[in-house]
Amino acid sequence: MSEKEESLPQNISLKDSFFADPFVSSDADIDPSSEQAQAVLKQPPATKKELWGYYLYYNGDNGYTMFSYMPNILQYLAYRGGFNPETPNVRGCDVNDAMKPCNVAWMGKQGGIPVSSMMLYVQAIAFSLQFFLFTTFGSLADYGRWNWYILLFATVIGCAAQIVPVAFVNDDGSHWNAMMGIMIIALIAYGTSLVFYGAAFPQLSDNLPVVRKARADPTLTRDEILTVSEKWRNQVSAVSTVFSNVGFLVMTGILSGVSYTPWSNYDFPPGVDHVLGNVPLYNFISTVVCGAYWVLNALPYFVFRPVGRRGPNLPEGSNHFTIGWKSIFLALKEAKKLRYLFMYIFSYFMFSDAVSTTNQMIAIVQAEITSFSARQLTILNLASAITSIIGCLFFLWISKRFGVRTKVNLLIIVTLSAIIPIWGCFGIGLDNFGIKTTWELWVFYVWSGLFTAPIWAWQQTMLAELIPKGKENLFFGLFGVVNKASSWIGPVVIGAITEHTNNLWKGWPFVLGLFIIAIVIVIFIDVDKAKLELVAYQAAIQEQEEAQAQQPETERIPSENSMEKVASFS
Repeated sequence: MSEKEESLPQNISLKDSFFADPFVSSDADIDPSSEQAQAVLKQPPATKKELWGYYLYYNGDNGYTMFSYMPNILQYLAYRGGFNPETPNVRGCDVNDAMKPCNVAWMGKQGGIPVSSMMLYVQAIAFSLQFFLFTTFGSLADYGRWNWYILLFATVIGCAAQIVPVAFVNDDGSHWNAMMGIMIIALIAYGTSLVFYGAAFPQLSDNLPVVRKARADPTLTRDEILTVSEKWRNQVSAVSTVFSNVGFLVMTGILSGVSYTPWSNYDFPPGVDHVLGNVPLYNFISTVVCGAYWVLNALPYFVFRPVGRRGPNLPEGSNHFTIGWKSIFLALKEAKKLRYLFMYIFSYFMFSDAVSTTNQMIAIVQAEITSFSARQLTILNLASAITSIIGCLFFLWISKRFGVRTKVNLLIIVTLSAIIPIWGCFGIGLDNFGIKTTWELWVFYVWSGLFTAPIWAWQQTMLAELIPKGKENLFFGLFGVVNKASSWIGPVVIGAITEHTNNLWKGWPFVLGLFIIAIVIVIFIDVDKAKLELVAYQAAIQEQEEAQAQQPETERIPSENSMEKVASFS
């Protein structure tokens, strides 16, 4: 599964996560006489329709086609429009034997580059553009109504990019580069939708009636209000994530069934079942279905989100073009004061890149192994959807049942994930083992679902234990940027290795190296000492704030907290 995988929060029960009712109170229960209450009442309250619209949005924006059918289409068209390096004057490679060499023209390079390198470079281009755009403009999510406008724009572009490829259904491969451009746009739009969707949930959860009542109550302490707010933020986050997994499961279930529809209007290779799932047309149909599913699920949120909901104005002295970059520098500056947190940021950079690159390499390998069979791809993703849910719940269960600490769980998950590149290394010299056969794809999808999908949940739990209280936005924002920054490095390196060796499998040792570095760093992180560091750090911050509070107002240094609003990169 994609980097969106999360577990249910540990500080709220499974029952409460799904059945607790945030609408047991209303604004009628708020005394408007205090300034605190008046500030809360300036924003419209969240409604049941808005909340369910928010959940449904993620149900549709599940990323399924972005990592399955669209890469399949691009690779298929590139094979049809490419050439075998041994016969460069003959256009078209054998789509029924995609394990043979196939190159495409690329930036005037003599002899072109392998299709697998092109696929990796496309991912690298998309992620590098996302890193620049999100770092520069991600701060807009927190201010005014920019979040609503950008999310709507990204949704329209993302849905359209998933539907447009159907125009290439009868293409002979001449326009594979146009499909490449659509793929890059689709990846950027999808990534943007995740960023600004995630940035919307704090405002939504903070305006649930039960949270508004607590925020407006002057008799509650700041910590008591934060406890209520955090509980409902966790609930909204957990339930929305479940909806994303459900949407992924629904799509794979429906499309798996449709793939077995008997089909005769195609020249099937010998030994291939005559069903729709083994026809290239199926890839194009599936992208349209996924795009339409996203449209239908996105509409309620945009319709029912209150018009008056808006964030604060941009802090004085700041602008939209620099506040994101300032936030990164501020987070890195603060992280250097916390040794173990800084170590973890570096380890996260390594295993995040390793997991992302693994998924992208498998996307290329599976198309070659299955000869672009969309039916096989759909069934494999169905297995992934089911095992991913099982995997997340399993690690949550053992942590509660046996009291396994977060660091131990994370080490187990990362170590088990590192088995995949070790396995892939065998494919460098072997033709029938090393993720080169269909049965190995089945093992990979089940293995990664059980043991890799939970990595995103436990890395967040580990981060939560290492960051100082009150700095959550700042450091979660930094981790989102690190995730985008690391996601393009692996594809560039593997693409270059494949380009010069014409062997994608020679990139697996690099991925294995990333995992090993990450594991070693995590081993040396002492969580108990890290917590002592946090106590000392927070005491120093409190002492600084108290000293500043005693200064005349005109001499006070502007608070860095205004920078921490940029938390929309997760």
